[in-house]
Amino acid sequence: MSRKSEILKRWYREIWEEGKLDLIEDYFVTEPHNSYIAPNFGIEPGEIREWMLVLRKFVTDIRVEVIQTVEDGDWISAMLEINCTDLSTNRPIRVYQQIMLRFEGDKKAESYPVFDFIRFFEQLGQLPKDTHALLLSGTRLD
Repeated sequence: MSRKSEILKRWYREIWEEGKLDLIEDYFVTEPHNSYIAPNFGIEPGEIREWMLVLRKFVTDIRVEVIQTVEDGDWISAMLEINCTDLSTNRPIRVYQQIMLRFEGDKKAESYPVFDFIRFFEQLGQLPKDTHALLLSGTRLD
């Protein structure tokens, strides 16, 4: 197993599963830089803390499985399966995330996650069933 994969798995265990939000900054480089591949799209540590606080208002028992990783130089891309429990109904939730990260040494320098919000909020009952298909067919959610 590569070093980046180990760091990624530790990140999801400590931050997502165990909720150790005080460790978020430890995973990122502290030096600011301007070499983002997608300016204004990457996620900063403070945004991750906010997302984790919001996520934990909806679900509990978060478990993240790294399904597949691909590495190239300083970059790693991963497909993740996230299983958790809806706090209001106690029903299981399963959602997927893809993430692309650039490392400088053992620290994250750039982070580009894509989380399946539609499937997540559908399972929480906050969006109609099959929202994605409805939107593709031209239905408006007013």
